[in-house]
Amino acid sequence: MPMRSVTVTTASTPVLSFNNRRTTASLTNNGSATIFINSSQADITTNGYPITVGGSIDFIRALGDEPQLAMYAAVATGTENLRVIEQYGSVPESLTPEPFLPLPLEA
Repeated sequence: MPMRSVTVTTASTPVLSFNNRRTTASLTNNGSATIFINSSQADITTNGYPITVGGSIDFIRALGDEPQLAMYAAVATGTENLRVIEQYGSVPESLTPEPFLPLPLEA
């Protein structure tokens, strides 16, 4: 599972590039101020999702999230550290078991 550190600035900082094979992405704020993330590069600190200091967010495809999308980050001032973990592989068809169907009765 690839792990890395990204220095986030006030400019749009690429965190994840689009990768259709990515099944999970975890982003953790390892800095000292809120980091904002968004799948759009525009107005990240205004329209992005805030990750507070020490907080994290997980994107899990099997739960309906879209970890394969490109993701960008920004901070209001200065620079901060964002930790990124990515996982790849196949996505299960369904996490819920098929309903039980009784066997047909023989005549």
